[in-house]
Amino acid sequence: MASKTANRGSARRAMSVWRMWSDFLTGGAPAGPGGAELDARYGIETGASVELDQLTIRSDSRRFGEPYQASDPRVLADSLKYLGLDPRGRGFVDLGCGKGRMLIAAAELGFASCTGVEFAAELARAAQRNAAASGFRQIRIVHGDAGAYAFPDAPFVLYMFNPFSAEIMARVRDNLSRLRRPDYAIIYKNARERHLFDAMPALHHKGSPPRHGGLWATHLWVTQR
Repeated sequence: MASKTANRGSARRAMSVWRMWSDFLTGGAPAGPGGAELDARYGIETGASVELDQLTIRSDSRRFGEPYQASDPRVLADSLKYLGLDPRGRGFVDLGCGKGRMLIAAAELGFASCTGVEFAAELARAAQRNAAASGFRQIRIVHGDAGAYAFPDAPFVLYMFNPFSAEIMARVRDNLSRLRRPDYAIIYKNARERHLFDAMPALHHKGSPPRHGGLWATHLWVTQR
């Protein structure tokens, strides 16, 4: 009996430590199957991680990329609510879109157009299949280098989940700076290169939505008015 009681106590302590560590990383982001629910709705698979050495990448930017890791759709919904942004009439751009999970989540929320940019051939094809299965016609996949993507000169939301290192992120910043009428918001999860956007005069840092802070925080910016 004493042995069983000790084992239960050890299990509770281990769970407590895990919750503390998880909260430190994510800021207490809501637990649950958010992405799995989306996959189940459309009969698709977007959740499994993929290492770069398993992918066909012709771009010279390969050495600056990161492995594919799926995003939680609730990051997008919570960020829009925190910013008070209505997605209707806006575009959505996901740089490093992987298998297209966030594009489908954005389409569900009512974005007028949803564009995903992905440099890995296998992931771009998976995103195309998943977008077709979802039935949302406003989703478009661009198989190419995110650092070369030309942003629309119209209102949009840019989403990124730590897709690449500073070398490519600096190109993204430069492309944003070329917009003549900047009207966009940035949602950047695990924002390792956030200093690049903090330094942009056109942007105002809005912090992190509730329960999306922590070491892997989601940071938000909007253009100055």
